[in-house]
Amino acid sequence: MEYLFQLAPIRTNAPQQHSSSISESAPRVRIEQHRIKRPHTKSRYGCFNCKARRVKCQETQPHPCANCVGRNMSCVYPSQGALRRQYTGQLGGHYRRQLPSSSYDSSSSGTTTPPSSTESAIALSSQYRVPSHTFTADDLRSFHHFLIAAYPYLPFGSENLWKTSLPASAHECPHLMHAILCLGATHLSLITPDGSRYTTLAVTHRGQALRMLGNALAKGEDECSKAELDFMLATVYALTFQANYMVDGFVDFAIMVRGCGLITQRILNKHHGSDRFKLLTDDAITRDVAPQIPSTRCCSYTDPDSLHTSIATLHHIEPLLSSNIHRTAYAALLDTYTALHHSARHAFLAFTCFYDGWGRVGTREFMDFLHPRNHVSRLLFLHYVVASIMLRPVFETLRNPRRLVFPKDDLPLLQRGVCIYDCLPASLQGLVDWQFRFIAAEKAVLESSDGSSGIV
Repeated sequence: MEYLFQLAPIRTNAPQQHSSSISESAPRVRIEQHRIKRPHTKSRYGCFNCKARRVKCQETQPHPCANCVGRNMSCVYPSQGALRRQYTGQLGGHYRRQLPSSSYDSSSSGTTTPPSSTESAIALSSQYRVPSHTFTADDLRSFHHFLIAAYPYLPFGSENLWKTSLPASAHECPHLMHAILCLGATHLSLITPDGSRYTTLAVTHRGQALRMLGNALAKGEDECSKAELDFMLATVYALTFQANYMVDGFVDFAIMVRGCGLITQRILNKHHGSDRFKLLTDDAITRDVAPQIPSTRCCSYTDPDSLHTSIATLHHIEPLLSSNIHRTAYAALLDTYTALHHSARHAFLAFTCFYDGWGRVGTREFMDFLHPRNHVSRLLFLHYVVASIMLRPVFETLRNPRRLVFPKDDLPLLQRGVCIYDCLPASLQGLVDWQFRFIAAEKAVLESSDGSSGIV
């Protein structure tokens, strides 16, 4: 998943009609030769998390596998009956759908006409439509919950789309459908007493969404219609919000934010705009979004003493900055704290600069920025969590009023901040002790609440 947006330009050089056959045929020969010596190297009975991440599972059931232990995730294995249904479904349905109808059932129709390049949206619907019979009762509840409570509010001004036309069109776009179900299930796992029942469902849909999105991104720019690019952008936004509800979603969230920027730029380069979204360019944010924010000071979390301490502790990090991406994030945080003294609007504009350059840097530099041992990045992200808390009233202003409000929506972000602090070396924790206490106090308040929704 970390290389989701790196692989796209690499695959575009291969001819579209033969890329899958070429890429699959050679490895298949090597796998068959390998199986003669070691017939059980493939992880067929791995846990749901490893299957979603497409990594080899240690299959240590009934005990958690090493991958889940290392990522502090709940390890759940599929039942034998579910595995039999999965492989039966693959052999009986999935691979048949990849073939033209005349190749396996000559009596079902007379002739088969392949879609032209100008019918990409229609081809997307006919080739990859999500089979409705695969949906479970929990899937339907996740879809309903998405519509009433869990839909994204980004890009700003698109909330009605998330409740109407985008879900209605998701049956034509499987990666969007899986992303919607993933987001709904993840939010249910956060707010409901029996939320753990939705965790595996969310992981499964996330894996499907990422796999199908990767295939869509691998298409050349000339082969993607405007509608397809809009669907891709919608999927990445949904996965961004879903990652924000994951305690261990720090890296996933950052990668999806970067993906939103990359796909937005791809749409602008080819089509100069979207038919569905008001794209979040810097000019659009300044022109359309910022005027909705009061120019007065945001008072809820920004008393002068807190801001003074935030700026002073941030200055302690400055000598440790070692890359341009560090310096950009540092400058954005410093400008945010400074602007909060006077104007919530200017603080918001400064805060958005924290993400500046994520889509312009190379994949290697960006992944180095997110690496667990990049402690400077972790220090900056702790300040990012604090600034997010201080700007919470601003984000509430920009969101359309919702009937259902869940106080614990912000809990994963705070838990993430605590985890980042705990993983820092003791020699660096002293630089962000105040930030840790600030985050821990907010976390304690949310955890003490009953988690029920409010009506607004």
